[in-house]
Amino acid sequence: MNMLKKYSFVTMILVAAFLLSACFPAETTDGSTINATQAAELIETAVAQALNAQATQIAASVPQATATPIPTNTPAPALPTHTLVPTITPLVLAPTAAASGGGGGGGGGGGTVVTYPNACDPDLGKRPFDNSEYKPGDPFDIKFTIENTGTATWPAGYDLVHFSGPDMTNAGYTTESLPEMKPGARHSVGPFDATAPAEKGFTVMTFKLQGGFCWPYVAIKVK
Repeated sequence: MNMLKKYSFVTMILVAAFLLSACFPAETTDGSTINATQAAELIETAVAQALNAQATQIAASVPQATATPIPTNTPAPALPTHTLVPTITPLVLAPTAAASGGGGGGGGGGGTVVTYPNACDPDLGKRPFDNSEYKPGDPFDIKFTIENTGTATWPAGYDLVHFSGPDMTNAGYTTESLPEMKPGARHSVGPFDATAPAEKGFTVMTFKLQGGFCWPYVAIKVK
């Protein structure tokens, strides 16, 4: 039965129910009478039963949907046992000429050696050692040795002066003139009696050799 027939059937039942309900009270086969309410209940029951029967017939006529099988996962291709890694060619840098400067004047790695006419090492045998610790007023000695590490001879009369920082020597440092110094020559300065300052902290006394290429210094800590 299609949907059009279904609705026509229901319409006919409803029309019949309306006409029957309008004629009540009615008389039953045994001679008793029923009122309009009882008639309506009977009609509703009949309509419900008819609709249920019709729904059963419609369900039986509709073809059942066939379940679509779910495809199984396709296995992934097997990976090769060994994976080849490209060889990396190392980058080789050509050696460059090495240059050295400052006090030592030495070359490195067979490169070009850079030398200076005027150069020095002012820390030979220096006392006190850098960052030596003293209490305020503690006595100590100041001394160091200057070496000519350049290629030129220093003429006699190069002055070594106190340049900066507190003068910690007891007698007060006075300018000292150095003798002639050939390359490799050394000159000792001091020792001078000195006293740690009263102020706590890091204290540096610097010296300057004429020409400004050599800077001896003394650095201590006052605790």
